[in-house]
Amino acid sequence: MPGVLFMRKFAPKIIDMITNIKIENIKGFGTTNNSFDLEIKPQKVNILVAPNGFGKSSITAAFNSLAKGKIKVEEVDMHKKDTTLIPSLSIVLDNVTLIANPTTNTINKEITCFIINNRLKVQTISKTFGGFSTTKGFLSIDSITVVDSIPQKVSDLYKYSDVKMNFGVNGKVLPNLSDYFSQNDFLERIQFSFECFEKFETKKRSDLIDEIKINIQQLRGNKEEVIANIQDDFFKKIEQDEFYNRFGEIFKDIIGISLFDRFNLFYQLRYLFKHKKESLLKASRRASYDIFKNKFDRNISYLNTTWKEISSKEKKDALVVEFPHADEISNGQRDVLTFIIQLLKFQSTLRNGKKYLLIIDEVFDYLDDANIIAAQYYLSNLLKKDGCVIYPILFTHLDPKYFRNYIFKPSLLNIQYLKAVEAIGSNAMKSFIAYREQLDKTVPEQKLLYNDLSKYFFHYNPNTIDRSSDIPIQPNLKKTWAKGINLKQYVLEELNKYLGTDVTYDPYAVSLGIRFRLEKLIYNQLDDNERIDFINTHQTDKKLKYAEEHSVLIPDAYYYLSAIHNDADHLKNPNDEKSCVYKLNHPVIRNIVKNIFDNQSIITIDFIH
Repeated sequence: MPGVLFMRKFAPKIIDMITNIKIENIKGFGTTNNSFDLEIKPQKVNILVAPNGFGKSSITAAFNSLAKGKIKVEEVDMHKKDTTLIPSLSIVLDNVTLIANPTTNTINKEITCFIINNRLKVQTISKTFGGFSTTKGFLSIDSITVVDSIPQKVSDLYKYSDVKMNFGVNGKVLPNLSDYFSQNDFLERIQFSFECFEKFETKKRSDLIDEIKINIQQLRGNKEEVIANIQDDFFKKIEQDEFYNRFGEIFKDIIGISLFDRFNLFYQLRYLFKHKKESLLKASRRASYDIFKNKFDRNISYLNTTWKEISSKEKKDALVVEFPHADEISNGQRDVLTFIIQLLKFQSTLRNGKKYLLIIDEVFDYLDDANIIAAQYYLSNLLKKDGCVIYPILFTHLDPKYFRNYIFKPSLLNIQYLKAVEAIGSNAMKSFIAYREQLDKTVPEQKLLYNDLSKYFFHYNPNTIDRSSDIPIQPNLKKTWAKGINLKQYVLEELNKYLGTDVTYDPYAVSLGIRFRLEKLIYNQLDDNERIDFINTHQTDKKLKYAEEHSVLIPDAYYYLSAIHNDADHLKNPNDEKSCVYKLNHPVIRNIVKNIFDNQSIITIDFIH
């Protein structure tokens, strides 16, 4: 249950990092290429970037398999579904290796793991009519158990007459706190004062209470007169005690600054602690639960834009959220609701002084702008909590810049690559692209230069032109690339790196080379007159449409690849980065590119010119 509100500020700051994750014999990982050196930082949004198919789901499955004292991997999640293999997961936390295998689990002793993922699943219904059976499938959304065990309600906890009797003479001066015990906000705080009461079990501190009690008992008069004669000096010694002051901090907005009011509340709650400790704790935890449930349902109602009622329900001893069939709500509604409900569930489990690993498996990748704002808001607020250490890991295949919007600030992000991206766009290539984009097409001379650069240097053209004299002298801008096939020679070099084994290719040059190759393949299928029109057609999508209108069969793969090279050649600032840097690393994209280059590891200029 929520419960780290008041004691968090007293917890020490911990800055340990997770520096390695290793998975063995789980899903896509065997015994090689299964170790990742990373820097997973606490209280940061650690974005782990990797292409689809690289193994993000395998890592999630490994952490999801952690059990008490061991790792328990389902057969479907075993590497190659081989149950004879021995699975293991290890992490390095603050230079200490923690491991989980079928016989031990030291990870859970140090850090609690929580997974947030897609709740969608396929279900079937079978019916039999006249000897024939039919099966109907549908998508459903797994229910989420938000609270596993609902705290019991407690009655008859506070009895004013008992407290007065315990105080003895002048017990009449103690105010009746019955109204407070009907307030959840008050009750919730009590559990955070237990340590303070425990400290006052020692004789030295207990004597401080007795001394004040004796001083008040010696006063004479009616209730008002006795209260009027209570001196601040009575509380001078106890006010110097660390844990008494800590108690006061917990309740200060309830009791104000009166020294007697503080003592009165401390005395009465301490009495209940000594005589009804278990009931007091249960009542406080029940209040935490009631506060959490009310806030939880309010949050869900704000986010629920469906026509279906979605709220928490108490079933047996658990608090559960059930969803309608997936076809009754949109994907965006489903994804943001299930994400935030799971995040709120995680928040309810937090305990002061504990460490938590929160893994979010590609949830953000499919949210629209409005839902991203909501998801980022809840996650960033969670990281503002003090007292416990949270390592959030957000798996994605997207360009990390996708997350530098809305609530997430650059200082909050820690971007890590599961598969290192060593492809770096050269300053020369990015400057050449940006120069064309910056030309003012309302000026006739610049418009003509833009069109010539586009026609001869940014699209396939068997002919050449020299516009190098019109290119200004600027840092990193190569004038010679606007002449003949000089640019294509550079592109060819980078293509051969990409198609070979070199991982340090220029992704912008490769993207341009892909365009040259695709357009040449199309050009070769046209007749002479069509080829002229094709060359004179501006923009790749219009070129593809022209070719299809003239009976050229355009494979779908050409459209996939055009999305990459179109993105690459519209770079307006050479200091920016485009997503082609990451997309080209995808194994499916790489395979398609190899196919259009006839699976050659070394190509010659005639492939693109």
